Amino acid sequence: MTVMSILTSAAERVGFEVETEPSNAINLLESQHREVEALFKQLEETSDRAYKAREHLFEEIAQKLTHHAKIEEKLFYPEGRAADKDLTLEAYEEHEVMKHLISRIRRTETRDETFMAKCTVLKEVVEHHVKEEESDYFPKCKKTMSADELDELGLQMKTLYDRLQSQSSTRSSRKDH
Repeated sequence: MTVMSILTSAAERVGFEVETEPSNAINLLESQHREVEALFKQLEETSDRAYKAREHLFEEIAQKLTHHAKIEEKLFYPEGRAADKDLTLEAYEEHEVMKHLISRIRRTETRDETFMAKCTVLKEVVEHHVKEEESDYFPKCKKTMSADELDELGLQMKTLYDRLQSQSSTRSSRKDH
């Protein structure tokens, strides 16, 4: 039984509602992968002339990917390195490619004929990265990290991710005024 499950059980016994968000680092990352996949699907389904919708969806994707990468690089990968050094190093490099693509797309007008092509390439890079993490890297990490370590790491990652999202929301609301 993990620390998180003990705390959840105790809280529920005394009548507290417990959020059912992903409880460990890997569940959190996989949940974020699904969110980004859904956003890419929405982006693909936009009409050719839905420039504002495309811009909004791309920015949401870019923000989520950037924050996701930051929590992986700062918190998860240093711990996961013991599970597989080579996959960890590859993941860092894939993040660099992703960041470069995001930067290029941000400099491309949504009306530009290459905008969606660049978004498709970004999606393919992300899909490759996700597949490698979920099929190879995460299972190895589960073998080298205890459930308690994954829970604690998940809590740290969620806290940092929420803080990054909040800071971005504050910055974008200031831009709107």
